[in-house]
Formats: sequence, structure tokens, C-alpha cells
Amino acid sequence: MLQRTWKKAFLIVPPTGKYIREERCQTPLEELHTVALRPPMDLLYMGAVLERAGVECRIADYPAHNRGWDDFVEDLQNFQPDALILSITTPTLEDDMIAAAKAKSIDPGIVTVTKGAHFIKLDTAALDQYPPLDVVMRGEYEETVVELAEGKPWEDIAGITYRNGSDIRRNPDRGYIQDIDSIPFPARSLIDNSVYIRPDTGELQTTIVASRGCPFPCVYCLAPAVSGSKTRNRTPGNVIAELKECVDRHGIRNFLFRSDLFTANKRWVMALCQAIQKEGLDIQWSCNSRIDTLNEEMLREMKKAGCWLIAFGVESGDPDMLEKMRKQLQFDKIEPAVKLCRRTGIKSSVYFLIGLPWESRETFNRTKEFARKLDPDFIEFFYSYPFHGTEFYDIAVKEGLLRDGELPKAAYNHPALPTLHLTLEELEPLRKEALRSFYLRPRFILRTLMQNPSPKILKNYMVYGIRQLRDLLR
Repeated sequence: MLQRTWKKAFLIVPPTGKYIREERCQTPLEELHTVALRPPMDLLYMGAVLERAGVECRIADYPAHNRGWDDFVEDLQNFQPDALILSITTPTLEDDMIAAAKAKSIDPGIVTVTKGAHFIKLDTAALDQYPPLDVVMRGEYEETVVELAEGKPWEDIAGITYRNGSDIRRNPDRGYIQDIDSIPFPARSLIDNSVYIRPDTGELQTTIVASRGCPFPCVYCLAPAVSGSKTRNRTPGNVIAELKECVDRHGIRNFLFRSDLFTANKRWVMALCQAIQKEGLDIQWSCNSRIDTLNEEMLREMKKAGCWLIAFGVESGDPDMLEKMRKQLQFDKIEPAVKLCRRTGIKSSVYFLIGLPWESRETFNRTKEFARKLDPDFIEFFYSYPFHGTEFYDIAVKEGLLRDGELPKAAYNHPALPTLHLTLEELEPLRKEALRSFYLRPRFILRTLMQNPSPKILKNYMVYGIRQLRDLLR
């Protein structure tokens, strides 16, 4: 009987490639040199709540340590867990499910569980397609996984889809956790934190999940489907306590504040920054933002609290494209915001999307030229991916650009589907073309050298620059 109390749980990132395995962000790291490897926060949160419930946990991030399937089998045989929990992405799902199959071949009685944004729409399809998989967790998972571990009857657990003999059953959704302060801090003691570093300094870096939810309806984004359209912030005191634990217990002083929209609430941002300063925390951190949620007062307070970089999803240099994306962004505010960051001493990293259905050579050229004109400290061009649960997916199917149910394996660094105006072959070279146009400018190279006098940081920039150049010229 699979519905039993767990004594031991094994939580893994399968050895299927280095990805950012976050619900709304499923980014392959290959060829994306502005994106650093991050700890598997989903597994760390589940490890924390399971340990609090008395379950012995182990976490293994196989790609981070360049370990493979033989290592997984050996670890599984040695630990002999009651449950295997998988962190998956949509592009790697088929390969990730190999872990469930191997686990069942070793111990047919093990419970195989997974979670992810993929299962908002494709939960029953996944269970149907992958017989070794027992349970899919939909939505926020911290409460769900504890109920599974405690042996609660599966038919009574909200937010799961599960196998019951030859049947597949789908329970009602689970509501969002309103008091996210109630979630224990991630179980960082269960992983080797040394493999997650800040690329420019080589220092330890970890992720702090500061809030969940985003009110904006961008057609390509999973955030509203995953976390809801209402922003739920942790209290500043709760965030400070986690920061202090990272500094005191793990020696980590560099942080990525992960939020669907970190700067959604100015009062909250100001309170957090003031609390960091009051505690005398000697830390540095980065975050994401929208161009239109910033002002100079907030930026100066963020700078004083240790913010060194802000990432903006600008997405396009074509106003009509932004309107079709439902970005709800005033185009004329983009350039002043990037200049304001530079004036306050905070670096800016700007993300652009290529390959939404309306993309043409003309819209791409406008975006490429706009990136040069904007001149932030860093840029990245991603190919858009049609995640199930987004309006982009529905549009792509309606326009005949994607078959319903299709799961492209190419993502972010290679085009997943054609547009109404460009074939896959025409899209393929555009990302490298845009990056060459920006990064090979003498102005950018000189500024990078001038702004980084530290020999160690300059060396790291050179290493990453050489890798970028090698990829761009390949």
C-alpha cells in the first residue's frame, strides 16, 4: 500500500541538465552566461517542512555536481527512502521521468512524487504517459507534501492528482498559502552550498524567496497561474531572520531575492531595506523589477541596503509587440529607469524575448537596436517558450504554430516554435546576432574593464566573456 507514513524522503534534481528549476522560470544554463546556477529552492522548502514533520530527508542536485544516473541508483539503494520527490521542468520532463522508472525497478513500493508548473494543465496526461509516477502535486506544495508524508488518504489531499490502481484521480485545487511567514526557512543544511556562486565574484550565493504572486497579465508568463495575481510578501522581519541564518550558519553574504515582482510594494521594499541597514548586515543582493515600479528614493534605499543589480523584463523594443504581449508597460519609461539605476550606482540587467507569434525580422531589428540604445550593464535574449497554462500557449495552438499537447524540448537558448512571420531556421541565428551586436561593442568592453578594478572580478568577467565569445562565434 503506497498510502503510508514516510520515514525517509529522497528529494532530487535529476541528472538531466543544468536548469533553473523554478515554477515560472525553467531556464537551461547552457549558453546563458548571465544566468547563474541556483539552489533547488523547491526541494529545500519541501525538505524543511518534511524535517519539521519528523521525516529524514536527503537532497541531491545531480547536475550541480556533474553526477549521473549511476550515482542516483547508488544513492537510492544506500538510503532506501519511502518516497522519491522529483524537481522537473517541462523541456526535460521525459528525461526526468527516468528517475521514477529507475526507482520503481529498485523498489516497487517506493512512492514517486513530482511537482511543477507543468502539472497545472498536464497532470493527468503525465500520469497516463509515465506509469512509474504515482503522485503529481499541483500548485504550492509545502502543505501538500506534509499531508502525503503523514499518510493522509490521498483522496482527501487537496492539490494532487494520483494513480489509484488503473485509474487516475484528480482532487480539487489547494488554495495559496496566505501567511508565507509560516513556511520554515529552506533546509540549506541538506545541500552543498558551495556550488551555487555569484559569477562575478566567485562568492557563495543563495536565493531568498521574498514574495509570491504578480498582478500583471503578460501572455507568456506562468507567474499568475503558479502564484496568483495577488502579491503575498513575507514580513521584513521574517526575511531578515533568514538572511541572518544564511550569514551566521552558512557564511553566505550574496543573495538573489526571488519574487514574481520584488518591487511591487514600495512601502515593503523600503521597510526591508531599512531593516537590513538597522541590523548592520554586510550583504549584497540582486532582484527583479518592472521598469514602472521604481523611483529614485527606492533605488537609493536599495543601494544602501546592498543591492548591486536589478533585472528587468523589458522583452521588446517594439511598442506594438509589448501591447500584444499585454506587458502593460509605458515604453517611454524604459530608458529613464535604466539611466536612473546607473545614476544611483546599481547595475541593470535587461531581458528580451524573441519568437512570440507576432515576431518578424522588423520587430526583432527594432529590439536589437533598442538594446544598444538602452545600453544597460548586461542583457540577455531568450527565445519564448509556450508553457501550458499561459495565454501564449493558447495563441500558438490557435494560430497553428504548435500542436495541442506538444512539448518542445528547445527552450530559451534555441527557438521552440516558429512565428507567424519567421521559420525556426530564420529564428535560430537571431539570439546570437543580438548578443554580438551588444557585447562586442568597444564601448561595452571598455566600460566593463573600467568599472571592475578588482583583479579577481576582472578575471571572472574575462572567463565568462571568453565563454560568451566562443558561443557567439560558434
